[in-house]
Amino acid sequence: MSSERSLPHAAPAPRRGFLATAVLTVLCLPLAVSTPASPPPRLVLWAWERPEDLRFLEGRAVDVAFLLATLDLTDEDSHLLPRRQPLRVPPGTALKATVRLQMLPGASLARFGPERLESLAGSLESLVRRRPDVTALQLDFDARASEYEAYVDLLQRLRSRLPPGMPLSITGLASWCAPGSWIARAPVDEVVPQLFRMGPDAPVWRARFARGLPRPCAGSMGLAMDEWQPVPPGVSTLYLFNPRPWTPDAFARAVAETRP
Repeated sequence: MSSERSLPHAAPAPRRGFLATAVLTVLCLPLAVSTPASPPPRLVLWAWERPEDLRFLEGRAVDVAFLLATLDLTDEDSHLLPRRQPLRVPPGTALKATVRLQMLPGASLARFGPERLESLAGSLESLVRRRPDVTALQLDFDARASEYEAYVDLLQRLRSRLPPGMPLSITGLASWCAPGSWIARAPVDEVVPQLFRMGPDAPVWRARFARGLPRPCAGSMGLAMDEWQPVPPGVSTLYLFNPRPWTPDAFARAVAETRP
């Protein structure tokens, strides 16, 4: 854009020296570029298998992802462990049901045939339909490389069974978010990479994701209160795991960490 501005015809012409000085002064001023700050991510608190009283969240725009059940799986059978601990939330809280899939020693999802996968999808559907207060379903499963194909198959079967419009979310390992990952084929609305409890490779993955998470993991991530790290840019939904029961003080610390 030109720095020159046309002067009103009725205005007297300024002295030549004054005009040159004014233009030089304007040109030498630093340009102030205003970059709008990104809004803080929406918080989702994980409520695992323990008593949780989250009524202090009343009036706050915070969701709760609670452990609804654990499914212990073998190659031949499955055992349902429903949540046994009380969960108290304010009225109107958006509840996401998290179901933990756990392969017992010696078992593998890769050996589940079509009928077994369909049965497992039916069991997950039944869990959700018994809870009309649930707004989304999240699966927590640490699939091994040999189980990726079976997991995608399970997710496809489950997707077709869920109520129309119900979001399907999965937690994930950091390695699943590498470019070209199999996770891009998963028919889910959200992948939540858990960037905690990653072992000796944690610094590598954290450095890799410091500038943002690649697709399809972009948008959501999970952090632990006892392994805090800066939230990468582009994260709109932040899941928080607390190794101890949630308290107003712990929540206040989480809010302070995510606000600029």
